[in-house]
Amino acid sequence: MEKVILDIAGMRCGACSAGIELMLGKKKGVKSAKVSLDERMAVVEYDSAIVRALDIAKTVNDLGYIATARK
Repeated sequence: MEKVILDIAGMRCGACSAGIELMLGKKKGVKSAKVSLDERMAVVEYDSAIVRALDIAKTVNDLGYIATARK
């Protein structure tokens, strides 16, 4: 398992963070996703044989937010 931390811009409320967490949790290859509204970030544990970190960030971007993977 790999872990990526995403900085997320555009979240405004608990429903935003909950929605992102729900969609990430449904993505194939994602084991867990924890989204923090206060810290404007997500910690995602995933199987790199199934999904890439860029695809995870794209999922968030497709929801209308701006996700950037930390290096």
